[in-house]
Amino acid sequence: MACSFGVVENKLYEAEFFLEKIQACNKNDFEVRYYFSAFVSASRSVTFALQASMKGIDGFDTWYSIAREKLNLDPLARYFVEIRNIVVHKGENPYNEVPLEYLKLYLAAQILHHDQSDVLLVPNMGDNNGCELINAKQACINYFKSIILIIFDCYDKFKYIVDPKWYFTESNFNRNGKSLDDALDELGFPRDWISHITPEKEAWKILRSREQSCIINPIFYKYLDVVIDDPDDSEMENY
Repeated sequence: MACSFGVVENKLYEAEFFLEKIQACNKNDFEVRYYFSAFVSASRSVTFALQASMKGIDGFDTWYSIAREKLNLDPLARYFVEIRNIVVHKGENPYNEVPLEYLKLYLAAQILHHDQSDVLLVPNMGDNNGCELINAKQACINYFKSIILIIFDCYDKFKYIVDPKWYFTESNFNRNGKSLDDALDELGFPRDWISHITPEKEAWKILRSREQSCIINPIFYKYLDVVIDDPDDSEMENY
């Protein structure tokens, strides 16, 4: 493999860990602010890990510049970047912090509409002026989904590099002018270990059976309702 995608996978699960802690907290649990601080830092570091993991991969810089621009156009994503900087560099935490000028609006929602949700004060998503109070827990989920979408798109585009099962496909090695013998060499096996197996695609399946399927598929499915196909399930390895 050209590089390890494991740092990205670990950071994504780390961010989800704190997100789930936030969702499980009641409104008056003081721990929720700690979990929020950890979540914004962990989720922000996912894209840092992505850039470090994919450094030097042909085509990644061009792809990521487009992906980053899309993220920059998302007001909520921009806001969470600002939150991360405030949390890290100033030590402030905006979770359930309601300025005096918005207190009346906040109390009205609490009393009149029985809205007991946690809140964040964010720039008005539909207007360049002013701010609005939004559901903090839902905002965290929405932001996390935007991060997951970037990781999924990257994984899908570069799966022959980041996914061991897709890497060890006949089509991938043929595309790079390599053969089954080269795959065996990379794995440290003698060239005649499975060379007698016919048809050859069965030998490739044996090699892939030693590799783990996409370990962040549970996250992709839970939040986006999509998964990275397994080459042996999709029969796409010949394309």
